[in-house]
Amino acid sequence: MHTNHFILGAGGHGKVVLDAYVRDGRDVRLFDNDPSRVGGRLLGHVIELQPALINSSLFGHLAIGDNVTRRRLLAALEDQVLGWFTVIHPHSSIAISAKVAEGCFVAAHAIVGPDAIVGRSTIINHGAIVDHDCRVGECCHVAPNSTLGGGVTLGNEVLVGSGAVILPGICIGDGVRIGAGAVVTRNAPAGAVLVGVPARISL
Repeated sequence: MHTNHFILGAGGHGKVVLDAYVRDGRDVRLFDNDPSRVGGRLLGHVIELQPALINSSLFGHLAIGDNVTRRRLLAALEDQVLGWFTVIHPHSSIAISAKVAEGCFVAAHAIVGPDAIVGRSTIINHGAIVDHDCRVGECCHVAPNSTLGGGVTLGNEVLVGSGAVILPGICIGDGVRIGAGAVVTRNAPAGAVLVGVPARISL
């Protein structure tokens, strides 16, 4: 079947995205830039080598777990695609008033609450909660079972580790990395690494 949609990334995260996308019968091409994966199969789909130039008549999704790499590819391929498509697992919950930008992935059992805004190419992973009125930047990753309380703001390329909790109203700067299980009770400057309960900046 001919398709004008592709997923770039055939690793673990790519498998999760692919599973969510094809479960209702949709077809998609699967690209990767790792020659060792090319020609293999992922959930029955043949892995193709990422072309040097991607056909501008295609829609793409970046199934890359690393925020910095995803951001770089988003910029590099911006003019080579017709657009970025969002993948939303049917067992997730997105409020009617929420806004999820292009290229995002919302995994099974994730929740995006009323009036929340999620920026481009962001991952809301399994069981994660983005509560009401949150503002999430581009190319973030809200990892499995983590929680953003109401009104939390994340900059771009923020990683919220598995099981971490950010209390309501907290502002997190660009590129912050929050360790698994951390509880964030204070605002965090750009580039900080936060760990612990309550979370503190790691030196």
